Amino acid sequence: MRFCIETHGCTANIGNSMELRRMLIAHGHQESDLDDSDVVILNTCAVTSRTERDMLRRIGELRSRRLIVAGCLPAAIPELIVGFEALGVLNRDGMEKVLDALGRSENPEPDRPIPCLPGSLCGVVSISEGCLGACTYCIVKKARGPLRSREPREIESDVRHLINSGAVEIQLASQDAGAYGCDIGTSLPELLDLLSDMGGAFMIRVGMMNPSSVLRILDDLLDSYRSEKIYRFLHLPLQSGSDRVLERMGRGYTSADFVHIVNEFRSRFPDISLTTDVITGFPGETDQDFRMTENVIRTTQPDKVNVTRYSRRPHTPAFMMHDMPDRIKKERSRRMTELWKEIALLRNSRYTGHELDVLVTEHGRAGSMKGRTRNYTGVVVHGASYIGKWVRARATDATPFYIKARCTGSLWTL
Repeated sequence: MRFCIETHGCTANIGNSMELRRMLIAHGHQESDLDDSDVVILNTCAVTSRTERDMLRRIGELRSRRLIVAGCLPAAIPELIVGFEALGVLNRDGMEKVLDALGRSENPEPDRPIPCLPGSLCGVVSISEGCLGACTYCIVKKARGPLRSREPREIESDVRHLINSGAVEIQLASQDAGAYGCDIGTSLPELLDLLSDMGGAFMIRVGMMNPSSVLRILDDLLDSYRSEKIYRFLHLPLQSGSDRVLERMGRGYTSADFVHIVNEFRSRFPDISLTTDVITGFPGETDQDFRMTENVIRTTQPDKVNVTRYSRRPHTPAFMMHDMPDRIKKERSRRMTELWKEIALLRNSRYTGHELDVLVTEHGRAGSMKGRTRNYTGVVVHGASYIGKWVRARATDATPFYIKARCTGSLWTL
């Protein structure tokens, strides 16, 4: 059967879709584009009400096709999916249900390589499903459930398959990478040490880690980050700089905990890049609470802030809290976005005129290449002609989102 998988949402969703693609092809199904497919598998996201509306609109656009709706939307809000084939998150159980629906081969192709992301040499490996948190606003917990970590050797096998198929960047996906292993007697630092010891030319990007999880493993995690195969990159959500709001959110840490973790990483790795997340307009957030968030952002100087306006989600405790007007959420979102872009531009401008080592991972526009520095800063490189190699490049300009550079040196592998 000819299939098309359309994926929305987080890196974990992308990894789920890539694994499903591998399984379907191993069982004799053929990937095709949307127009030629016999079935469309829509892997959905439901993190905000806007995303929910986008998903429902897309379902409507595909309603004339044979459509399987998967992912967080049917898992978290099944009452919205009526009249379509629907199943939950595309974890291993979900993938088995897809095979049940589309058919299995009596002799599936064994050990088929895991594919890289389209157009790049980056691969995604899921290390766990679910989380240990109890955030009052989060619908993903309902969709993904409690923490279920994969065995380290299983993850190692997937990473090895990706490396053998040409991947040079491995993205570890989960809802909270810092919680990995708590349920099976291991930990994220132990997993990183295992993967770092593998042979091959590749870099590892550690996914988002909640501060409450990082605090338990901080010393060991800092030691693991010494590996030359791990990007000096930290994705640590703040969400709010107000401890009062963090408590209402059910986040399980304080703003001081966040600052402490950032300071510990920067004291060990001064060049580390920091990405964080902020929710504006959470119920009960005052002007003073928001100013506290701005102050923490100014203090920690993140390279990127993912700004989200609070969105009431059904089946969550915060759904019953008094929501504030959209105009306040939008104004605070605008202010936060302007603040982090100003900081990011200054941080990226530091590199202008300097020589950088850049791992080229994909083709860009107009003959350019895209890559990452050792601290995962995005670089658009002109004058490089191969992907999957490190190049020496001189930074010529900067934006809040990436650095512009020109290749000046030869290519080499890790």
